[in-house]
Order: sequence, then C-alpha cells, then structure tokens
Amino acid sequence: MSDFRRNILKTIRSSYENPRITLLIGPRQVGKTYLLKQLKRNLKKDSKYFNIEIPQDAKLFNSDEDEIFNIISESGDYCFIDEFHFVKNISKIFKAIYDAIDIGRIKQVKIFASGSSAMEIHKHLKESLAGRYIKFQIRPLNYDEFCTNRDIDTSIHEYLSYGGLPGTYDVHHKKDRDKENYLKQILETYIQKDIKHLISEENTSAFNHLLYILAENQGQIISRANLARDIRVSEKTVERYLDILELTYVIYKLSSYAANLSNELKKSKKYYFYDLGIRNAIIENFKNNKKQKGTNWETFTYHHLLGFQEEANTSIYFWRTSDDLEIDFIWLRNQIPFPIEVKSRLRKASIPKAMETFFKAYLDTPFGIVLNEDIEDCLEYRGKEVHFIRFEDIKYLEEMLNEN
Repeated sequence: MSDFRRNILKTIRSSYENPRITLLIGPRQVGKTYLLKQLKRNLKKDSKYFNIEIPQDAKLFNSDEDEIFNIISESGDYCFIDEFHFVKNISKIFKAIYDAIDIGRIKQVKIFASGSSAMEIHKHLKESLAGRYIKFQIRPLNYDEFCTNRDIDTSIHEYLSYGGLPGTYDVHHKKDRDKENYLKQILETYIQKDIKHLISEENTSAFNHLLYILAENQGQIISRANLARDIRVSEKTVERYLDILELTYVIYKLSSYAANLSNELKKSKKYYFYDLGIRNAIIENFKNNKKQKGTNWETFTYHHLLGFQEEANTSIYFWRTSDDLEIDFIWLRNQIPFPIEVKSRLRKASIPKAMETFFKAYLDTPFGIVLNEDIEDCLEYRGKEVHFIRFEDIKYLEEMLNEN
C-alpha cells in the first residue's frame, strides 16, 4: 500500500493512555489495518497484534470466552485486534476485561480494535460496550491526504476518477486499468462477503439494482417509493437495504435543512457513496467527463466536509425549496448555518440566487462559500461576504469555517 499520511492518526494516538477500548470502524480497504500497525509501531511498550482474518489468529480466537479473555489480558500493555467482529461474543469479552481492570482484578491492558462496519458491530456497541469505548470512523483519503503521497501524480482529476481508497494507488496499480480492476474487486468482495448474508438470495439482483440507481443518481433527491417501484420490492425492503448500506458505511444519508420558510423541503434525502472510485465502479464509468463532473465535484466537497465533522456541535444538510432553489450543503455549527454551493465551471463570480434567498431567510448566517474550478474572489450581498474558492484550495474551507 502506498504510504499516505493519515490526518486522524494523531487524534487516535491521543487515546493511548485512555483506559477505554479504542475502536477503528469503517468500510473495507480504507486503511484500518495500516493505522493499527502504525499505532503499534509507535509504541515502545510490550504489545501484541492479532488479525482475525489470518487463519492462525482466527484459530487462536476460536476458543471459549475464558481463554480469549486470557489471550487479550496477557498481551502486555497494549493489544491490537484487527477485524474483531469475527470473534464470537467479543464485545462481552471486551466488557469483562474492561470491568476487571476497573476493579483491579487484572493489570491494565489497552485494547485497540478495528472492524469493517459489519452490522454486528453496531449491535455489540449498543448492547455491551456503552461507556467503555472510543470510536473513530475511518474514511477513505481526503484530497489533502491524497496529495501527501510522494510516489504518485497528485492530479485532482485522478482523485475524482478513482477516489480515496489507499490500495488503489498501490505500486502494482500504476495503470488506469489496474486501478479500475482493483475497485471492481472491492465492490464484488463487498457484495459477496459482507452483504450476501444480510439479504435473501432471491433479492440479490434487486439489491444490486438499488446500488446502481443510487450511484447513477448520487447527490439527487430520491424517494423511497420510486426506488421500490424501480427495483420491484416493497418500500419496507428498500428502507432495510438503505439501512444496511448506511450501517456498513457504504452510503451516507444527507437530510434537508428547514427552519424558517414554509416552502422548504423538510423530509427529503440525498445519498452519497463513501468513495468516488467505488461509485464510479458501480456505474462502470471512471471518466471525469462533462456528465460526471458536477456530481464528482459535489461528492468531493461532501467527503471533505465529513472529514472535519467530528465535533458534536456540527452537522451537514442540503437546502431546497419547492420552487427548486437549492444549496448543495448547509454546514451547521452551534446552530449557525453556513451555505456552501458547488459550481463546476464559472465564467465570472456571481452570487447564486438560492444563496441570496437563504441570506434573507437566515439573518444569522455569517457568510457563504462557492466552490468552483477556476475563480478566487469575494463578493458582498446585504453585508454578508460570499467567498469563491477553487476546489484545489479546499483546505482553506476548514480554516474559514473553524474561524467562526
């Protein structure tokens, strides 16, 4: 795997001395194993590393609960467990170890564990580990991380085509065809390994059809009734499929923002895939052409916003009215909305009509942002600034939002 700097690594390291169990959760191939090994490499203390997908370690953990308890508790100062969700009753064992440490029955052992977002994980966390874990969601590389690799051409258009899964840029994937085959393989593995047991065999084709519709219409408002009609299943089944995709971090659901106007859409949803490369693999189109470009830039922006949405007081929405005025993203911080519009190409700096309407309705909005390919500028509307930022300079977006 290519050597990328992961911005989240420093934050995870800060949990070294926290007695709670540190969990790295995310879809397959986003770099969780790499991060676990980096964490272990940085330590000078006694530790052990187990990967439950390796037969030898899987056999070791295919024991009774008492034996697994002893394996982990006797690992030294730190224990690293990759793909922990494959261990039966693992959350119960984690709880027993944490509680035994808490009352001084066994010596301190700090547990780091990773999981591939299987639905069992969410059940484990809810039922057994409440108050005993710290969770970090690991996502694909954002553009800033992508640019830290020294061995590749850091073209933003390559990123738009092939996304941010680190393995896509492995030394063995130098040709475009190699990258495309790798992404298709990840897609097939997910369908076959992670999803197949969650849906009935006869509905596999309907589920695959749903994936294609979501990918083809990424970033657009889609009703569940229409999805049910198109893939010929019930709305209840569509809801279940969407829940599965969300809980396994394959798609993100974006809700509409509404507070002040009677004609704002209030219950609409949009969906974005967790990685541009996977989305492009589903529709079998890796070309960042005119048809794709608008959706790709919008998804690119959303992924970047997700990267600094970890604070409890922040959230992301979109905004749309019944007369089709729309703003791609509303960044909400401490209940203050910041409108962010994505425009592929602009001939000149011009404030979007939807943003003007939003400013009138939401007087506490400090400023607006228009991301685009070419223009850097700043205009003013009713005393509020609208900043035009190039996509390649998207790192400044975080600085602007954090200053307010």
